[in-house]
Amino acid sequence: MLGLYPELDPYDHGMLPVGDGNTLYWEECGNPEGKPVAFLHGGPGGGASARHRRLFDPERYRIVLFDQRGCGRSTPHCSEPDVDLSVNTTWHLVSDMEQLREDRGIDRWQLFGGSWGSVLALAYAETHPERVTELVLRGVATLRLKEVQWLFGGGAACMFPEAWSRFLAPVPYARRGGDLLEVYHELLNHPDPNVHGPAALAWSRWEGETVKFTPQEEVVAAFAEPEFALAIARIENHYFRHGGWLAPDQLIRGAGKLSGIPCVLVQGRYDVVTPATTAWELAQVLPGAELKMIGDAGHAFDEPGTLHELISATDRFAAGWEGRSGLSSAEVERKEIRMLFGDEHVRRYEETDGQVGHDWQEGVPTLVLTTKGRKTGQDRKFALIYQDDDGNPVIVASKGGAENHPGWYLNLQENPEVGVQVWADKFTARARTATGEERARLWEKLAAVWPAYNDYQKKTDREIPVVVLERV
Repeated sequence: MLGLYPELDPYDHGMLPVGDGNTLYWEECGNPEGKPVAFLHGGPGGGASARHRRLFDPERYRIVLFDQRGCGRSTPHCSEPDVDLSVNTTWHLVSDMEQLREDRGIDRWQLFGGSWGSVLALAYAETHPERVTELVLRGVATLRLKEVQWLFGGGAACMFPEAWSRFLAPVPYARRGGDLLEVYHELLNHPDPNVHGPAALAWSRWEGETVKFTPQEEVVAAFAEPEFALAIARIENHYFRHGGWLAPDQLIRGAGKLSGIPCVLVQGRYDVVTPATTAWELAQVLPGAELKMIGDAGHAFDEPGTLHELISATDRFAAGWEGRSGLSSAEVERKEIRMLFGDEHVRRYEETDGQVGHDWQEGVPTLVLTTKGRKTGQDRKFALIYQDDDGNPVIVASKGGAENHPGWYLNLQENPEVGVQVWADKFTARARTATGEERARLWEKLAAVWPAYNDYQKKTDREIPVVVLERV
């Protein structure tokens, strides 16, 4: 089995001011001319360590590690009582990563994140897909309500009752049946160290006792270090109370933005901190994702089977590294234009009559479809891959192979009269769903342009609709 690379020291490090009085510690290791990778630590509030440097081949990777706001070597540290957590959110961290990328002169980088780091990696990648070469995610989380409730609402307690009793110890007995995140928020922010200190230790120790497939005392002891415990407890509680400032299912619903970005999900079957259901559900909607389910592992990155798959993934992605691209600025601009997504894709397409956005990727044309919202009656616009068939555009309601139809398809079922824009040509069309031999013929035509449609169909029991937009 593959294991960690040898110990190594940074060749460069520094402190980066990112605003709001925060300064991030960063370091670079390995090969300065190697493939850029950003390591995103867990928690939130866990900090990066020397062992994390060793997940990557130092001969082939330019390894960037940093401590997120409020923890590790970044300042101010959240163990200090007057730290302003209102400027420590998921979107602050996404912005910090962009500032760090630009500061280090990196065009695109691989993201490697575990646990909370997988949440941050997905949030960043769905915001800046053009900046991400690959994703390697471990102990996968998306910070949905059911995930937080599992860990802090009693689900995981069924497997670790002794540890759960220690987690509940600082909580007044009368409040143990209530919202424990709110109770802990009060305890962790109490001015008396005799209150917030024991609460922080109980919170952090709960994670330390559940992180390994087989609990280890040295791991529990590390989580019980007072300064570390207070920072991670305050930051985690702050993030979890606010649902990471994410809309319900946001990272799952946004997975289609990652089409074309290779992704490996490494998940312990018996992970109690981030149960396997999230990795599995993400793999169903994330185009091209590889799910590696480890049958004898929990949450930690260094359990043998998990570590083997993580190193295998980073080694494989490094094997294709060809150094600096040498693209001209015009070529880079064209490349980024092809990677537009969502509302921004529609906006640029309409502003330029398709000069920007029609060719989403080389050989992959798109149109803008306007439907009437079935509930609101308002116009809803979508940029979609199409092919022409006898003068009529044809599109596919794939939704990445999800179990239910995309919203735009439900809209046109309610009202089949739609607006269409192909390049500068804007027209009204009536949408109809192809069936039988016609569907088979058109499916083959669309799949020739976007082969992933065949993979999407294998993921779902529904027959993915093929829609013909007939000019009125």
